[in-house]
Amino acid sequence: MSVSPLPKVLIVEERQDYRIKLERMLTKIGCRTIEAVSDGQEGLNRLQTGNDGFVLVICNLDMAGMDGLEFIRHASRVGIGGLILYSKHDDTIRSSAEWMARAYKAPLLGVLGVPFNLVALAELVKRVPADVTIYSDVVAAACVQDPDRQAVQELEVALDTRQFVPYYQPKVDIVGGRVRGAEVLARWDHPELGLLTPVHFVDLMENVGLIEQLTRQVVEQACMHVVEWGRRGWHVPIAINVSPLTLERPDCARYLLEVIAKTGAEPSQFTFEITERAFARDTTTVLENILRLRMKGCGISVDDFGTGYSSLQQLHRAPITELKVDRSFVRRMLSQSKAMSIVESMVDLSNKLKLKTVAEGIDSEPQRQRLAELGCQMGQGYLFAKPLDRFGFEDWCAANEALAA
Repeated sequence: MSVSPLPKVLIVEERQDYRIKLERMLTKIGCRTIEAVSDGQEGLNRLQTGNDGFVLVICNLDMAGMDGLEFIRHASRVGIGGLILYSKHDDTIRSSAEWMARAYKAPLLGVLGVPFNLVALAELVKRVPADVTIYSDVVAAACVQDPDRQAVQELEVALDTRQFVPYYQPKVDIVGGRVRGAEVLARWDHPELGLLTPVHFVDLMENVGLIEQLTRQVVEQACMHVVEWGRRGWHVPIAINVSPLTLERPDCARYLLEVIAKTGAEPSQFTFEITERAFARDTTTVLENILRLRMKGCGISVDDFGTGYSSLQQLHRAPITELKVDRSFVRRMLSQSKAMSIVESMVDLSNKLKLKTVAEGIDSEPQRQRLAELGCQMGQGYLFAKPLDRFGFEDWCAANEALAA
């Protein structure tokens, strides 16, 4: 088995026998550049002093001094592409550590048990995003601390010069395999750092009031692409994430609809994905915007369902058309009975409410098969395709005979 592209790996582990074992397994997988340090503080120092291009960090939760838990808190502010944790403890401990890492917004790929399993490790290594860019911690630090003016100015220039572009991840019929649409994901095509994912800029843009400009630019470009595809005879429904802060503005729905109308697109081709976090805020304004979008024909999706604050009451009140099962449940459903029960309940609830159901983060054929058996209708994940630029998406669809001309 091999991994492409091969990430540069840093192992953070105090036990020499574990370090040797991991190095051998990573070499067998196909990784060639591997370094190891003996504790969390040394690992953090290694990342903070230039980073040196480490894309993947593998860390034990159980270490003397700075343990894996403290390391997660600090490492979440450092530009790495992926983090793999492991522990000798049971599923309950490992699952809680996973939730903690995600709460810190660490780029967690998964949590392994001990002894190590080569196949499981290889599957996690393959999840390292192919388009990840390692960058200095200036922008990352600004996102979690006080934003400095230089970082904000860089974002303003990026907006003025339209450096933000939409990428498309196919949403696929989970049984037949045909494309049912795509989720739009913002990318920053940085002139020096390359392609940056939202984790590197969204928090700061929300903090300094630039998130609406980003939303408008990405929606506008996606609308133009949808219109162009329509001229070719391709009908491609598009899903776009909307920040909770944006939804709190009374004019949110109006300006989204204005952008759609200006480009000549049809509102029925768009679904707006709303995280559960939005329901924990000013729900009256949020509900007004959701209603206005829905009344004009747009779909409304609850993103990352099961990880936030929405209640069954909110599902009852809001005109929801789609539920997205969060990737954290999908990834664990075949190995943890609780995760499987949660996914089964989510899909069953969605079907009984006559909503579309989309499972995120499908990385394996067994996951797809089980979700199909449960009655889940659509899926997205690396099993089907990674996020692609406009032309890559068109090529992928053509190669899979997914768009009917």
